Amino acid sequence: MILKQSIKKLTTAALSATLVFVLAACGGEGAANEPGTAEASEQQKEEVSEQKEEASKEQTEKAEERSEDSAEGTEDAAGADEEKEEEGAEAHADEPVYITVYRELVKEMSDSGTADQFILAKINDDDVWELLASNSEGPFDQENTFIYTVYNDKPVLLASVIAGVDGASLSYSEKNLIRQTGSMAGMADVYSSIEDGALKEEFRAEMANTNETDASGDEVFRYTVNGKEVDQKEYEKQLADFNAKYAPFVVIDAEGLNVMEFADGEFAEGTQLAYWTAEDTLGELDSMAKE
Repeated sequence: MILKQSIKKLTTAALSATLVFVLAACGGEGAANEPGTAEASEQQKEEVSEQKEEASKEQTEKAEERSEDSAEGTEDAAGADEEKEEEGAEAHADEPVYITVYRELVKEMSDSGTADQFILAKINDDDVWELLASNSEGPFDQENTFIYTVYNDKPVLLASVIAGVDGASLSYSEKNLIRQTGSMAGMADVYSSIEDGALKEEFRAEMANTNETDASGDEVFRYTVNGKEVDQKEYEKQLADFNAKYAPFVVIDAEGLNVMEFADGEFAEGTQLAYWTAEDTLGELDSMAKE
């Protein structure tokens, strides 16, 4: 009996719980369909949408700020490069023009392979140094040895030869004299000074082959000094006197710079000077610009 009463009580409690659950469920479904509850739901959706829009707007603004910062950084970097270029230009603004000209000429000749060794020489007494250039590798079918000066702010090629071919050579004296030699059909010695950015001939001695022979079968030569025909003895005397007056001469050769002394009517090799590389030459020009 007690057991039956207990089961009855448990069944009644279970039914009550089930009824409460069903009513709660029905009440919840009804609440969801009520106007006040729908408005709250719509408001929540609007708030969420507004939050998304604000977040998106904030992200866009941050992206724009980063883009502006990046652009400013690029402009600053470009400005810094321009400032460096301007500073470099200002650094060379007050240097002698011939240094600026030679700097570009050395780079050009080096880059093109025209010359790979250089040196500056004070040939005449003006403020412009001359630039000597040579190619250590030749070639021997085109000019490979050069003397430049600067006139009217431009480089001027004073003389050039294929050194070592047919007796051709270039040399200079610091007494404003450039000597050019050649022996195509005899021997020619031409001496010129530098005047107004050009060579002015000062002395010429030539020994030309006449293609004739004397009674002994020896070749016959014709001798001239400054266009006037002379005998061999007079030719040799005037040439020796002129060389003695302006010696020493520095021979510009692909193998080096040979200082030639003159004694007893003949040239004798003296000190040999070393060329500068293109890099060394540019360094020397920079040093001269700072003096």
